[in-house]
Amino acid sequence: MKLEELKRVSPSLIAKLNEIGVFSVEQLVVRGFLELKKDLPDVSEDELQDVYLEASQKCGLGPMTVAELYELEKRRIYFSTGSKALDEIMGGGAWSWSIAEFYGEMGAGKSQIIQTMAVEAVFKGGRRAEKVEGEPENVTGSVVFIDSETTCRPSRVLEIAKARGYGDKLEILQKNLIYIPAVDTETLFEIINRLPLTIENRNVKLICVDSLITPFRAEYIGREMLAARQQAITRALAKLKRMAYVYNIAVAITNQVVAVPQQTFTGSEYKPTGGFIVGHVSDPRVWIRRAEGSKRIARIVDSSWLPEREATFKLSEKGIEDV
Repeated sequence: MKLEELKRVSPSLIAKLNEIGVFSVEQLVVRGFLELKKDLPDVSEDELQDVYLEASQKCGLGPMTVAELYELEKRRIYFSTGSKALDEIMGGGAWSWSIAEFYGEMGAGKSQIIQTMAVEAVFKGGRRAEKVEGEPENVTGSVVFIDSETTCRPSRVLEIAKARGYGDKLEILQKNLIYIPAVDTETLFEIINRLPLTIENRNVKLICVDSLITPFRAEYIGREMLAARQQAITRALAKLKRMAYVYNIAVAITNQVVAVPQQTFTGSEYKPTGGFIVGHVSDPRVWIRRAEGSKRIARIVDSSWLPEREATFKLSEKGIEDV
């Protein structure tokens, strides 16, 4: 939506918003009121708040009846992980409006899951929660893959696509899978801030991040940096969550684990990094662990609407697939 569609915005404010890189109503909402206030110190807080509230309402973040919310929910879309068993426990796959988190030990298959999901999303798109009159059930678009661990190799992605039967359509993958490396937190925040432009210009429907926490763990070291690290992670997740809702797209992230020694001599318990902040934002939270050979077990650990269930899948040249 164009900024000119807002009734409370003045031409001078539109010009100032353009100067800081805000060109649409959605971009304004994703930027957030506090950040807008910081970037536009010469604009009165009352004027900025009025404009922000109107923009939020246009993006479905204002008061509404349950009936209106239900109609809005019909447009939600979900993307397959590439495994029917994993899709089933996730209610169909990774859903728009949400951040799906996959965490586990090194080698558990987290990267393989979101790479397979990215390939399937490019070729098959996502499906709507319910049929919407006048709109297709399948929603296609581009996929953004943000890589902070250098785990996404073009040769492996092409191998997954060929193994899944898309060998004669590889040009579609090459044009619609957008790879963005994130070498540090400053780069990651710059990427996240620019994502709305990419979403609008490239019709992005799915964002994959492998892994979101890695840059923060590398730069915010020691207990004295813990509070600052958690605040930075919160800012990143909050923006991704707003994007997921405002643009009706899905976000899938991977996360590492940390070993917590137990006092009862039973070994160590593995917990996802990022603390409660990541756990409160992600939905669902899926724990991936090794089983026999190439088999892996996925468990829904936390979700606002899914029960705790497990599914078994395996790693293969297809990325992941059913056993």
